[in-house]
Amino acid sequence: MSLSKYLNPVIKVVIFAGLGYVLYKQVFTNTSVENALQTLMDNLIGRQPLFILVLILTFINWSIETAKWRSLVNRLDQIGFWNAFKGILFGIAFSLFTPNRLGEYGGRVLVLKHHRIAAIVSTLVGSYSQIVVNMILGGLAFTLYSAFFLKLSAYLVVGISIFFLIGCAFALISFFNIDMVSLLFKRYSIFKKIAPYVDVVKEYTRQDLKRLLLYSTLRYGTYCLQFYLLLKVFKAGIAWIDAVVLIPTVFFVQAVLPSMAILDVSLRGEVAMQIIGDRAVGGLINVVAASVVLWFVNLIVPACIGGLSALTFRFFPKEGKD
Repeated sequence: MSLSKYLNPVIKVVIFAGLGYVLYKQVFTNTSVENALQTLMDNLIGRQPLFILVLILTFINWSIETAKWRSLVNRLDQIGFWNAFKGILFGIAFSLFTPNRLGEYGGRVLVLKHHRIAAIVSTLVGSYSQIVVNMILGGLAFTLYSAFFLKLSAYLVVGISIFFLIGCAFALISFFNIDMVSLLFKRYSIFKKIAPYVDVVKEYTRQDLKRLLLYSTLRYGTYCLQFYLLLKVFKAGIAWIDAVVLIPTVFFVQAVLPSMAILDVSLRGEVAMQIIGDRAVGGLINVVAASVVLWFVNLIVPACIGGLSALTFRFFPKEGKD
């Protein structure tokens, strides 16, 4: 009997067991989620179109990520959009019950038939492009937030601005010279076995990398818009001109805090409350609720769909290759 006959059901059991545990710990027994969903029900009357738009943007958000990922892995294994989209959902499901969302990379590549290990490297390139955009746009927003909302001294603002510019330069230079990673892996014998898989980074041209940044920027704008619409659903009363600075600042702080785990939904809400709370006229609880619901619709809902779709998927077909 082939190993795939056993691996396919095992993976499905792992997905459902892990996803069930996460849902139990982070949703069904989490008072932050319960309160946020109840607050959503209390504020939804008359604002259903806005919330429906948020859900549509969730689909758009992950569709953009699908297009980005597909543009990377098609160099290794031709895959259709919907199969790639399925891989994205699998990855989300895996990511929820693995440290630092590492399972997202392994979950995605299971929809590929060939070169799965190299595809993980390609996936990391796509993730780095998202980090670069998040750091640049979020860092810019944080700099403006420091100057106009925190009203720090001119010296501190200048210092933050210089640090931001250095960070931007480093992010962009490293991203557009990402092929250097292949040389580094070949230089050290400890990486000798995986160096051939890392060679895929040399396949991406400067035009490819620019396209990745465009995809990542579109995604960034999509979930910023989602958060703004949710703040309107929850009647937070945030002016759009303030939201342009405050929302990216929230995402930036959430990204750079070492303690910010993707599943620590309460901490995510606390960050949003601290940054946006002073400008919210609808109450702090509504800001927290908007942050929690954003997490719920962008991660929990797609993860549940990904987990269910795993029932019909064969992760290791007989012709599959690594």
